[in-house]
Amino acid sequence: MHRHTGSTDLSQSLSTSSSSSSRATRCRRALAIAAIVLASCSPQLRWHTDDTQIARDAARLFRSEGAFGAPREPYSDEIAPVPMRRNMRPCCAFGAQLRVRVGPVPIPLIFLGNIVDERHIRHHVYDSGNATFGSHGSAGPEIVHSEGNGLVYSCRAGFLDIAHMRDYSDAALYIITALARNLEKGGRIPLPDEGAKVAIELKPVDPSLIAQYGRWAIATSLGQWLAFQSGLWHEVATWFGWSTFALFPERVSAFSPEDLYSNILGARIAAAVVSQSGARDEFVYNRNVDRWLQRTLDLVETVPVPAAEEAMLSVDGLWWDSTKRLPDMSLVLRRNFSSGDAVVPWLIPKARVGPKLRAACGADPQPLPVANPSSIGAIDFASLVTLVIEPSSELARQEPFAHLSRRITQKDFPAIVDFVRRQNEQMFGPLADRPDSELP
Repeated sequence: MHRHTGSTDLSQSLSTSSSSSSRATRCRRALAIAAIVLASCSPQLRWHTDDTQIARDAARLFRSEGAFGAPREPYSDEIAPVPMRRNMRPCCAFGAQLRVRVGPVPIPLIFLGNIVDERHIRHHVYDSGNATFGSHGSAGPEIVHSEGNGLVYSCRAGFLDIAHMRDYSDAALYIITALARNLEKGGRIPLPDEGAKVAIELKPVDPSLIAQYGRWAIATSLGQWLAFQSGLWHEVATWFGWSTFALFPERVSAFSPEDLYSNILGARIAAAVVSQSGARDEFVYNRNVDRWLQRTLDLVETVPVPAAEEAMLSVDGLWWDSTKRLPDMSLVLRRNFSSGDAVVPWLIPKARVGPKLRAACGADPQPLPVANPSSIGAIDFASLVTLVIEPSSELARQEPFAHLSRRITQKDFPAIVDFVRRQNEQMFGPLADRPDSELP
């Protein structure tokens, strides 16, 4: 029904209409300005593989290999240069509801929960910090993005640090693609400085080996292994006092129960993405990490938050000490040094499993080790690549580095990790590198 208006009403209506029009104009202008600002902030793809067919592709149609119809291996110059991963995601010290101090001063009313609901884990952003500009995958760019990282507990893999998984997926992707671009000629591939100058030295690979095994097979195998070795160095560097964040000591988190296993799973995710041609550009890579991360968490049987919190509290006093405040070294009481041919996760000891965890995982869950091979076929990785570490002067003055060469490689890691293990034993006792409380 329409209402008739008099002249006064009409005047008021026109005034209101004019005011509304003015407001609408201002809104349109504001939206236009916002669109310009957002467009200028929207991230550009940091890498993109051009898969346009070229003459050498067409030439295959006339040769025998073209009869098989299988995708060809890429040429080195066709692989996009992925930028080096530079950021470490700031998560997580081991424990739950952790309290904090700054120097000798306790900070009241601040608690770090750490345990995250799997449903609240958000989209991956390559080389993310805690909050960053970036892409979360299929839905395009976001202006400010948080990945929702934290600790989860799983029946088959124990505690997992989602930030570590993401960090070492990104690290492995950078290493894999850099190797793939340089297999024939070799060279030096820089890595982020972590208490030292760190780089990979790659020897030229015999073209017959590339033809035999395939460029991606060699690069992904080498890249996973090197990403894990670089993660091992990260734990060593933090044990001896280096920190990603200068104002917050990280030694308390070195070799914590979930670190190395989370690292190798992250590297495996990157290799899986690459093996399915899922990293041809940044947005596609982010989306595929989302998918593989979810599938991995499903496979290891991630439990709901109440069961994860029960699991963490069940090892209070065994793996960690809730009476301590970050960054007290004695907050974490047990360290996992598993870094051999298979990386083995720590599950909650059976005697400490509570009713929520038993309901989620059953009476006898079995750990799911991750193989950590150091060769592919006849190719021994150490014969092709070397992780070269040149410690800072501060680090070089400490033992065991004072009696090592200023050029450390992955071949020195067993002795260095054993030194850390013995220091850990001196501080926390002979069981400090085991998940349970019984000697074998």
